[in-house]
Amino acid sequence: MRVRFLGTSSAVPTDSRGLPAILVKTVGDSILLDCGEGTQRQMIRARESLMKVDKVVVTHLHGDHFFGLMPMIQSLGILRKGSDLMVIGPRALMDIIRGIEEKTGSKPQFRVEFREIEVYRSFRLGRFILEFFPVDHAGFETYGVKIREPDRPGRFDPVRADELGIPPVLRGILQRGFSVKLPDGRVVRPQDVMGPPRRGSILVYSSDTRPTESVIRAAREADVLIHEATYLHELRDRAVSTGHSTAFEAGQVAEAAGVRRLILTHFSARYREEDLVKFEEEASQAYGGEVIAARDFLVVDI
Repeated sequence: MRVRFLGTSSAVPTDSRGLPAILVKTVGDSILLDCGEGTQRQMIRARESLMKVDKVVVTHLHGDHFFGLMPMIQSLGILRKGSDLMVIGPRALMDIIRGIEEKTGSKPQFRVEFREIEVYRSFRLGRFILEFFPVDHAGFETYGVKIREPDRPGRFDPVRADELGIPPVLRGILQRGFSVKLPDGRVVRPQDVMGPPRRGSILVYSSDTRPTESVIRAAREADVLIHEATYLHELRDRAVSTGHSTAFEAGQVAEAAGVRRLILTHFSARYREEDLVKFEEEASQAYGGEVIAARDFLVVDI
């Protein structure tokens, strides 16, 4: 799984940070988490194909998280996108999309399929398994999402294959999960030469939230937790009143979950790029693992 941060600012963009958008990719598939204003330009700058976007998650209906969606849909129509677009979000989002299409006459030729977020229900979407959970954003309907890749086959054991006398031409069939029959009549099963299945990578994205138990539960088995850190702890009172978190609080959540790696994002525009090291330092006071304050266009492999 590869994660590319397209926008890491909160509420308004800065000269170096766009509005929230994260592109998550795996072999042959991708999904866009939030779509703030200017996301399609950020994708062009990152040399990511806009035409390959066919799944978008909108975590809540504050403008900095979805105002880039309709311009993206319009651009995909102009570029003659040939496949459907799946949009997942709060129920009211579809009314917004349909209303804009009706008022502007800009309905695309491809189908925009909408799926309402359902909490704590896992479902397969392409090569991803998604599960949504509610978070605490000052009473505003807001969700986090856990993204999991399917488990992968175990590692092939060439030494064991040699011991069993399996010809090279048959080994790929075993690696794809099928039994083979050898010339002497013996049947070799995949489990005879393959290790145990390898767990798929797991990513948890909290969206805008106060520290909350739902994020901790979702992140307990995650490889990476992406958690908002709008403010440094000196502005905790403002974080509380606006339904956001500080870097220190994000560190506390990651420590409670025992997550392997913490990535901070959604920084207030009051902070400059040179301030982001303070976010890493502050989160590290509460969390013993690796902390990264995301910059626009950062790429993280899981």
